[in-house]
Amino acid sequence: MFRFLKNKYFWIVFLVFIISIAVMVSTATTRNNITIVEKFIRNSFTPLQCGMDDLRSNIGGVSLIWADKRILQNQVAELTEENKRLVFDNQALKEYQLEAKRLQRILDFTNDNIDTYDLVAARVIARSPNNWYKNLTINKGADDGVVQGMPVISYEGLVGKVLSVNKNSAQISLVTDREMAVGVIVQENRETNGIAEGMGDNNQLKMINIPYYSNITVGNVIVTSGLSQIYPAGINIGIVDEINREPSGLLLSATIIPTVNFDVLEEVLLIFDYHPIVEVEDD
Repeated sequence: MFRFLKNKYFWIVFLVFIISIAVMVSTATTRNNITIVEKFIRNSFTPLQCGMDDLRSNIGGVSLIWADKRILQNQVAELTEENKRLVFDNQALKEYQLEAKRLQRILDFTNDNIDTYDLVAARVIARSPNNWYKNLTINKGADDGVVQGMPVISYEGLVGKVLSVNKNSAQISLVTDREMAVGVIVQENRETNGIAEGMGDNNQLKMINIPYYSNITVGNVIVTSGLSQIYPAGINIGIVDEINREPSGLLLSATIIPTVNFDVLEEVLLIFDYHPIVEVEDD
């Protein structure tokens, strides 16, 4: 049935026909007057040309979509990195702001007490997780005039005292240490005395040796009494949180929440002009 397809003369005629049509179509677009045959051929091939144009447009559109996708992916990656940088910068800025606020409070406290104490600021450089409420290390030492027994405070209240001194650092015993004891008094009435001891394992103190008849209530402010002759009088210790009667019935004890937040303590102040009593061993 399709033997004519094997005939070379058929293909010669077909090729001439196709070339003729192509020539007529290409030249018809440049001439005003075209023949009926040319018009018929042009109209017949118009849908095919439109389809080819649409196909080329779609292929071009897909290429643009893939190109746009790559551009968007690059933009997303750049924005992600920029967001990380901004988050880091924002965190750093918050740290600077918090540090500036703390240092301003230290400066204000120092200026307010310039006639009372000779204060020198120091930075906390080390703390042991196992002895968090026992001691810490500061960046001031013997070369800075620090001596053993020197009182240590912050703008919030009493921190402790210097335990030992090295050339460029010193270890501070905190009032929350079990081995620490501070003479204290109720600020509101100035008549209720006691001793504040560290509890060792948390950010609290215990006030003991309070006579059962003492005028002390929850919310009272506790300050140093000055009777221990180690710490100046009137330094904030904390707030009474709970009051209990001892088994003997003759004494009370109170739980004190320190005004100093020892969990986040970063700077301290050393009192240089206060001279504590130094115990001298007998020969």
